[in-house]
Formats: sequence, structure tokens, C-alpha cells
Amino acid sequence: MSLDDVLKERIPRRQFLKRTAKGGVVLVGVPIMASFLSPEEAAAQEKALSDVFGRDDLTSVLREALSRGGDFADVYVERVFTTTISYSESKVQSVRYGLDSGAGVRVLKGDQTGYAYCEEFSKSALTKAARTAAEIASGPTKQAIAKLAVRSSVNHVPFTVDPLTVKEKEKIRVVEVADRAAREVDPRVAQVTILYQESMKNFVLANSEGVYVSDRLPMMWFTIDAVARDGDKRRPGYVRQSARKGFEFFNDNDPAKAGAKAAGQAVVMLDSRPAPMGETAVVLASGGGVMFHEAVGHGLEADGIKSQTSMFTGKLGQKVGSEHVTLLDDPTLPNLRGSYNFDDEGTLAQGNVLIEKGVLKGYMNDLLTAKYLGATPTGNGRRESYRDYPLVRMSNTYLATGELEAEEIIAATRKGIYAKELGGGEVDTSSGNFTFAVREAYAIEDGKLGAPILGATLIGNGPETMTHIDMVGNDISYWPGTCGKGQWVPVTSGAPTLRIARITIGGRE
Repeated sequence: MSLDDVLKERIPRRQFLKRTAKGGVVLVGVPIMASFLSPEEAAAQEKALSDVFGRDDLTSVLREALSRGGDFADVYVERVFTTTISYSESKVQSVRYGLDSGAGVRVLKGDQTGYAYCEEFSKSALTKAARTAAEIASGPTKQAIAKLAVRSSVNHVPFTVDPLTVKEKEKIRVVEVADRAAREVDPRVAQVTILYQESMKNFVLANSEGVYVSDRLPMMWFTIDAVARDGDKRRPGYVRQSARKGFEFFNDNDPAKAGAKAAGQAVVMLDSRPAPMGETAVVLASGGGVMFHEAVGHGLEADGIKSQTSMFTGKLGQKVGSEHVTLLDDPTLPNLRGSYNFDDEGTLAQGNVLIEKGVLKGYMNDLLTAKYLGATPTGNGRRESYRDYPLVRMSNTYLATGELEAEEIIAATRKGIYAKELGGGEVDTSSGNFTFAVREAYAIEDGKLGAPILGATLIGNGPETMTHIDMVGNDISYWPGTCGKGQWVPVTSGAPTLRIARITIGGRE
């Protein structure tokens, strides 16, 4: 389904409200009208934050933040518009609109952080927040505020169709297409639940060293949960799609294909047999990078190195994986969920090699950890919102491709499991021990895919598992997610098809 097809039918706002009211839609949230406006009106609603707080205002706030002797200060101003559509039982259950705006001030004094925020756009409120954050220090002002200079960047998140300018009816049609496609797969598809979310974030950041950046970042999020039922058997299927794009997102992410995929996964698993238990080879399908995000990536965030709680502490230059393992973190990959132009400290986004051919090359740093470790900031200082101060976080973390075809890897595996879709997991970042559920998997017998299997769990240790990777494919795909570490931020995990020569499987057999 093309975007042109999605955009064919347009109805006025009043008619939309009337129709959806009959269908039981609940409208909840701050009464913003941006989603119903023309492009020109929406642009007026999204008045640049630089017009709300000019550089003179921000300089004054920064001066207040350092008035008690802090070493460094920054101010982060943010405005986010959101739309969420919940859909199940073949009808819209709710449509919610949101507007969240505010600003935060951070002061650093040695290893200490003072942080305060306000939820109103006024200089007086922001100045009060600055005074509160400044309380971490005590003493005379030690430095002048550098003149704010705009920092520019290549745009890694271009978009063409601002979702704020698209009518709600058009968004609901996308959801309806996915629902219909899922239900047409098989009469045993008993339940389909769809979530559509969009956001448009605007932010301005300035710091006492003269850095000034502003940006406007879109986000699309589309998930489909399907359940297939056959007698007492119930099996789930799930598809998750997300990117930093505008509404043109659906040109590359056909909602009909997504619906059919989620339902097809559920139907296939109706014929699954219990997963085996014990040590075996596992071929992980392209896109299974979430395992590296959890079991390896968190240990490479430099706050864990600073506190010496990471299993990678003190191992720079050492071999931590097989020669087939090259792991990178790169927020400059165009339009991925974890992409951005600047991190939330104003550092330019950049690609970082973490592990190269099995050798540990570097960590991910924010300003604070870089200073402590005597390293260069890598652009990994991220925050959930203006209510939070930055932490070291991943962006788009992925395993580099190899040279093999996926079919070659499967054919070379006499016996094992083909893990097509991973589910949730748990990891201990200090040891690297992990468990990951496998949502969709198949037996591998004599180099060929066999019957689907149910209830498989991957159990292992991140660094140890990296030493057992012996084959890597030339394909790659990405899995969008939301990473929690006290704060939630959007991320992407990527990997090509690969083989782990041996790993423990927890099953039901």
C-alpha cells in the first residue's frame, strides 16, 4: 500500500470527531489542535524554541547556574507533540493527543551533578531551576559564560511528511489496513491489537562552554500483536516497526505486510513442538542484534567502566570475542530509531567502533565519563526528557556484516536451532550473564529448516558467547526498541545472520 493510497481520503475535523464518536473513541490529553491544522498553521504552533528563549536569556540562566562556583552548566529546553491510536477488536479504542514541554538545568561540580527542571516556558521559572541546580556547589563564580555559537550538523534524520499535518482519519486507515491483512491470513487468527504512535520533538541546548544546538526530530512507532487459536492452543505473533521519519514511513513499511507477518507468525507457531534442552548450535536470523545490545552493549557504556562494575573494565586492547565480531554504535545511520544529529549534551553524533575483529577498541562516553577517563566524548549522552539529566546510552548498536549467505550458514549447521525472532530478555551487566526468550524458532536438521519449536530460551554469557560466533552473514536488518536504564530512550539493534557454535538452550522438551 503506497502513501498515495493512504492519503486518498480526507475528511474535515468536525466530521472525524462525529464518526469516531459513534465508534466509541475516547479523546484524552492536552487539547492541542496541531494535528488538525494546515501545514502553515502547524508550523505556527511549533514556533521555534529559540524564539521562546533567546540566546541572551539562556546565557543569563547559565550565569545563574554557575553563580555558586560550579564547573560546568547546561540548559535543555524541549517541546514534544504526540499522537497515540489504540486499536483492537477491529475498531479504534482510543485516540490520545499530548503536548509536553519544559526545561532543565544541569550543574556539574567535580563528580557531582545538580539538576532541576520546570514545566513552564518562562525565564523566571528557568532561572529558579538554575538556582536550585547551583546548590550543588558553594563558592564564588569561577568562570565566565562563553559566547553561545550555533553548532551545525549533517541531517541524519530527514523527513518529508510532517505527521502533525496528516489528518487522523488517514492514520486510522493505516491501522485498519494492517488489521484487515492480519485477519485475512487464516480464520484461526482470533485477536489483533495495533498501536500507532507518533511524536515530534523540538529542543534547544546551550552550555557554559558556548555550545548552542537546536533540532526537530520525528518518530514513528507501529506495533501489531496477533493471537492465533486452535482448540486449546493459543500462539502469539508480533511485529514492531519504528523509525525517525515522518508519515512517509509507511512507504517503506507497508502496514498490510506487517499485519500479515504478525498473523503468519502466530499461525505457524500453532504447529510447533516443544523446544529441546541443552547445548547446541544456534543460527540467529538477521535482526537479532538485541542480544548484543543487552549482553554486550551495556557493559561498554563508560559509566560502568568509571564505577568499575562492567565486565569490560580494564580490557581495552584485549581480545573479547572471535575474529568475526565487530561491534559498532552509530547514531548517524539515516532515520533509524536510535539516530540523531546531536546527543542531549550537544555533542555531534558520530560512529564509534567498540569491538573490532574481536578486540575491544573503545567505550561509549558522555561529557562526564570522558573527562573522568581522559577520553573524547563519543556523542552518547542521552536523556529521556527535560526532566532528566544525560546518561551514557547506546544509539544504533550493531554487529558488522560478514561474507556468507544466510543459506550457507544454515546449510553448514548439521543440528541446531534457527532463532528467527527473539523476545524479551534479562542481563546482568556486571557479569554479562543473560537469558533471551525466542519468539519464533525452527529446528535445524542436516542443514535444513525443520519444524517450528516453542519455548526456546537462549542462556549464556555475553563475552563468552562472542567467542563462539564462527559464521557471519552478509545481510543485516535492524530491530527498534526502547532501552531502560533509569530512563527510557529509543534505540536500534542490528545484526546479520550469524551462527553461535554452541550455547545453552532452555526448553520444554
